[in-house]
Amino acid sequence: MFKPFLFASIALLAAATAQADDYSSSYTQCMDKASSTSAMGACIQAETKLQDDRLNRVYKQLLSKLDPAQQKALREVQRKWIAYRDGNCAFHRNLSDGSLYRIEGAMCFMDMSKERAAELERVLSPGQ
Repeated sequence: MFKPFLFASIALLAAATAQADDYSSSYTQCMDKASSTSAMGACIQAETKLQDDRLNRVYKQLLSKLDPAQQKALREVQRKWIAYRDGNCAFHRNLSDGSLYRIEGAMCFMDMSKERAAELERVLSPGQ
């Protein structure tokens, strides 16, 4: 039972590290040093906060540049996106009681927040 857990942990760490190029350097360094799912969780939690702060900042910047009808549309779609993100990541997290699924759920939240922030940045500054 320990070997499958070890192999799954190594695979998850490799996947997280491979994606780390899109994240902060502190996340990459943290994941490189992480030797347990608990340590990985701490790295993911810290990066999620950075990505969520980025998302909120970009959302507010974009909202300030839109006319009232566009603001209403953005608020509505953002609420729907948040509901989707939360539900999707809860699904991943709840596939099992194991710690790897909790890590997967946390990574889902982090990844989706990063991707949404990048999407809104492209809307805010098209062509960049």
